[in-house]
Amino acid sequence: MKTDRKKKISIIISIIFVVVAATAIYFAMPKNKDLSESSVFDKAEVEALAGQVIDYINAEDYDSLKAMAVDEMADIMNRERMDEAKARVSEDWGAFQAVDSITTTEVNQRGKTAAVAYVAASYENVDIRYTFAFDEDLKLASLGIQ
Repeated sequence: MKTDRKKKISIIISIIFVVVAATAIYFAMPKNKDLSESSVFDKAEVEALAGQVIDYINAEDYDSLKAMAVDEMADIMNRERMDEAKARVSEDWGAFQAVDSITTTEVNQRGKTAAVAYVAASYENVDIRYTFAFDEDLKLASLGIQ
């Protein structure tokens, strides 16, 4: 009898552990929704900000880019770091041609909400995929170039 009771207790503890772990994983996972459904961000404003970031990158105006970024990003908003990031994609981008598309989404993760813009842009010699994340204050919180 004691063995059956120990088995039941072990099974119950295991089930509780799995439920707690699954719940923690669920809340840690990012939740996405279309930015047009957001109660925090305005889709047109985020798209305009994404275009402004690209304009600053194209003009190599890193001081303005730094001014629109969160403090944690300030160190990488300089010519040297941006030139390194750009060179990882191609040494010669050529002249900017156009923004081909912008897709936006709202991401909620661990109690933080961000607007993410995925931008396809054409340059003379290469097509670039940018990823920008903006915090709730519409400050640039993340920048990716592919």
